[in-house]
Amino acid sequence: MSSSKRRRILAPRLFSLTCVRTEMSDLKVADKLSGQRQRVLVVGAGIIGLAVALRLQQDGHGVTLVDRDEPMSGCSAGNAGHLTEANIFPPLSLELLMQLPRLLLMRDGPVVVRPSYALQMAAWVRRALPTLNSDTKEQIVTTLAAMSLAAYEELKLLAQISGAEELLHRDGAIYAFRSLEALDKKAAALAVWQANDVKVDRLDADELAEMEPALCRPLAGGFFFRNSGRCSDPKEFGMRMFRKLANAGVPFHKARVDDVQRTGDGLRLTTSSGDLQADKVVLCAGYGTGELIRRLGGTAPLASERGYHLMLPQPSIALRRPVAFPEHYFIATPMDNGLRLGGTAEFCQPDAPPDYRRAHAMLGLVQQYLPGTSGTDAEPWMGVRPSLPDGLPTIGELTKRPGVLYAFGHGHTGLTLSGITASCVSALLGGSAPGFDFSPLDLKRFE
Repeated sequence: MSSSKRRRILAPRLFSLTCVRTEMSDLKVADKLSGQRQRVLVVGAGIIGLAVALRLQQDGHGVTLVDRDEPMSGCSAGNAGHLTEANIFPPLSLELLMQLPRLLLMRDGPVVVRPSYALQMAAWVRRALPTLNSDTKEQIVTTLAAMSLAAYEELKLLAQISGAEELLHRDGAIYAFRSLEALDKKAAALAVWQANDVKVDRLDADELAEMEPALCRPLAGGFFFRNSGRCSDPKEFGMRMFRKLANAGVPFHKARVDDVQRTGDGLRLTTSSGDLQADKVVLCAGYGTGELIRRLGGTAPLASERGYHLMLPQPSIALRRPVAFPEHYFIATPMDNGLRLGGTAEFCQPDAPPDYRRAHAMLGLVQQYLPGTSGTDAEPWMGVRPSLPDGLPTIGELTKRPGVLYAFGHGHTGLTLSGITASCVSALLGGSAPGFDFSPLDLKRFE
């Protein structure tokens, strides 16, 4: 057995042991880390920033939160709530590459590139081309699989600490297909999922109907991801972490961050409301991190990939778990306050006016799969996903600015990977390391 294969098999087992050793809940760990306590400024109060802040506060560090907006007011608030183990592939494929010219000319569709964004998109795609190499793709898949398999337990730990356990559910997730041709084509990924310990089964039409009776018949079949799950209120999950931090005395500064400079006694963060001092800074403000990274001498080839959701407060149908519809690039997730339809990818300037037709179009699509779905009082939403060309997030320390750490670029998997990301950042500050090699996540891969 090769060493890389052995690492893939051992990673989740090692991580489970690490979780047992490092499960802190509300334990007092400051004494254990005496002499290692640091002042840490976490920039970003979305799901990644809050997870990092809570983990570091539990590690015994002195944490301060900074964000130009209110907590959980960005992309984190409106994600589909799907806690997935399936998204382990880089975003670019030969099939998508061949479709790009057509996408540039489309006004509607599941994936759209606005003409004004064509140059930025071309540069992003150029950065993504190396992922078509089989060795590069294998490393991406291996790393994302290791993170994804460890993700739920880390998220569960944060939920326990913040009193949000009832918001997490692990009843699996389904991919449903109308066309047998599309199902068979996607089945080529089965061997990769299974080789990386993702628990997935192929379903025929009858099995699919038994698991989700609300689905129309006949469908061709699908896949069942046994260990995937959902968060039934992503914004509330983040807000409970924020309230836990506030109750523990963690300050929150609503301010824009302009610069980070080394001083005699650490780092000085220049913000729109004054200067702040710290020993370490962690940048995790989603898409907004990119510009600050560039100002600090780093490279952050982020794309503005805008996603939409349509919240159905009175859907008139019921699902037991998240159901994705790959042929139309969207997902339906049962939430505490209704059914959320999430998906589409719109590459354009982040501050361009939202096109809410993209959100409302998902109602017509879901009615093809879930007959009788009601759109009464439907509410659209849009958020900017911070997407990197290879599909991996970035976690590490800036080479040119020692003490400035970062964790951003999670694309479609911010909620899923928030807990394991926090564990990686904790390791960079001297905490227990996760049971896999996260060095491939360093920004140096883009230099």
